[in-house]
Order: sequence, then structure tokens, then C-alpha cells
Amino acid sequence: MKKALILLAPGFETIEATTPMDVLRRCQIPVVVLSTDELMVTSSHSVSVKADYTLSSPEGRAVVSEAEMVILPGGFPGYVNLAKNKEVGEILKKFEREGKLIAAICGAPTALLTNKLFTGSKITCHTSVKDEMISGGYVYTGNNVERCGNLITGKGAGLSLEFALECALALTDAERVAEVKKKMEL
Repeated sequence: MKKALILLAPGFETIEATTPMDVLRRCQIPVVVLSTDELMVTSSHSVSVKADYTLSSPEGRAVVSEAEMVILPGGFPGYVNLAKNKEVGEILKKFEREGKLIAAICGAPTALLTNKLFTGSKITCHTSVKDEMISGGYVYTGNNVERCGNLITGKGAGLSLEFALECALALTDAERVAEVKKKMEL
């Protein structure tokens, strides 16, 4: 079974982290939450989430190699904290090199720019970082969610469910996702 990682840094956007976590688990896709710092991570809206492991723990390092997708939520200053974290950068480089899936929403695509990954790809992101991404060589589409090869990007918090469903489609079959959508009254 394909496994997904969700990376949390202090100041993450709550809905952008918890919606993919929820949808993927409904689709029976194992999800592991990794923190860049402490196990308890506080979001930009003062919601604390307990990660399964920290990136630097032996368990955290082990699950990175087992995963097929890494998800980066936005939120300020969470996306900045992810982008400047060297361990996050190494994970992203490893995933791109190995042809694994990377998903980033809101301001989190800036971690791609920081690490010079997927340059030239079609992306979407929060409008507050749009110009930065364009000047960095990305093709901004403005779509709610954009899939370009092994890269999935989302525009922002209000589109977290659409983003999460696209992540699920990348990891499991359309029938399972359709069944989950039906149960969610979508």
C-alpha cells in the first residue's frame, strides 16, 4: 500500500494539513505526520497537532524511505519554515530524484523554488507568492489544483478538499476515491 507523509512546521495552515490527512485515511492510504521540530506543532490559528515523529528521529527518517508522496501544507509562517528547513529540502530532492509524488498547497510551493525543484512546471499557489513563483521559472495557471507529472499544487485553504482528493487520486484508484466522495456527500 502506498504511504503518504505530511510535513508540519510551526505556523502551518490547519485545514491544509488535516484535510489531506482525513481524506487519504478515508481512502485507506496510510499517512504519517512528521514534524520539523517538536512532536506537538501549533498551526497559524493556534491549533496544536501531534505529529507521529520528528524528521530527525530514527523512526521519522525510516518512514521517509517508505513513502510515495510528501505533502506540504501552507500557512504563514509554516510554509517559510518548511522552505528553509534543510531536512525538508533533502526529502524533496530525494522524492524528485526517485520519481515520487510531491504535493504542496498555498505558499508551500515556495519550498520547490528554494530547492530548485520542478522548475518550469505548471503550478498553482496562493496569490501572495504567485509573482515569486513566476519569477522563479514556474508556469502559474491559477487553477484551484494543478497536476504536472509528479507534482500536485493547490491554491489555498478554501481548496484543501479538492487538493486532498487529487492527492488521493494519485495514490489509489478512482473507484475508491469516488466511493469516499459519495460517503462525504460530494
